[in-house]
Amino acid sequence: MDSIICIVLGMLFANGVPHFVKGITAERWDVPWKKPASASTNVLWGIANWLIVVIIYALFKPDINSFDAACFIIGMGITGYYLALHWSEKKNENDAA
Repeated sequence: MDSIICIVLGMLFANGVPHFVKGITAERWDVPWKKPASASTNVLWGIANWLIVVIIYALFKPDINSFDAACFIIGMGITGYYLALHWSEKKNENDAA
């Protein structure tokens, strides 16, 4: 169970990064409920993702070992890869238009 929790934590952590970065660089970026959203909304959404990570960690307190740390990285990789594919596709659509 700790491994699954660590994968989810990695996925949520990775999802918060582009929102926070786009927000602090004053760029508009999509959030689940608004496309595109303001920079300040993205900063808040990124922080919300990270806050959820902290809450889940506090609730489940996984006993993290090397394998669980690897699961965290795998979760980050899965989300990062998906986001790269998704945003590359959207960029290509916008470039073609």
